[in-house]
Amino acid sequence: MALTLDIASDVRAAVASVVPDLRAAVVEAVRTAMMDRLVTVEEAASIAACSTGAIRKRIARGTLPAVRVGRTVRVRTSDLLGEVRR
Repeated sequence: MALTLDIASDVRAAVASVVPDLRAAVVEAVRTAMMDRLVTVEEAASIAACSTGAIRKRIARGTLPAVRVGRTVRVRTSDLLGEVRR
């Protein structure tokens, strides 16, 4: 019985030492993926808590970079969040 407990505690200790690093890596990967996401003007307005007209004005002025995808205009969330923080 003692052997089983020792192995379990060793495994627990090994897992406990790896989990924080693994969690940090997953959080960073998700954060990077979300920052590169393209959103519509409507979604951008929702994220920035403003109107779609305000987003379109920022795009027209050149203060908010945008990408055309077919007939639609998309904004990178990283650009949008950088604009909101200013």
